[in-house]
Amino acid sequence: MIEAEKDVVDHMLSSLTTSLLQNRIVPSIEQVMHHFGIACESAGLIATEEAAIRILKRVSREISNAQSVLEFIGRGADRLQ
Repeated sequence: MIEAEKDVVDHMLSSLTTSLLQNRIVPSIEQVMHHFGIACESAGLIATEEAAIRILKRVSREISNAQSVLEFIGRGADRLQ
């Protein structure tokens, strides 16, 4: 995974956390893809299909591996400020 892809993962985790806290509902597929687009734009990445799959799998794995919601939220806390 290249650095720009890692930046997209970090940005998505932060923005999804913020969205979840603000809306108190799980984002829809369309909303997740919206966050993906914004994160790619922010990182300056034009994602290929392969890169998109790697990024989305990593985001999913990071969310699944979080021991608790607080741990997941903590990963994006620096970007919430």
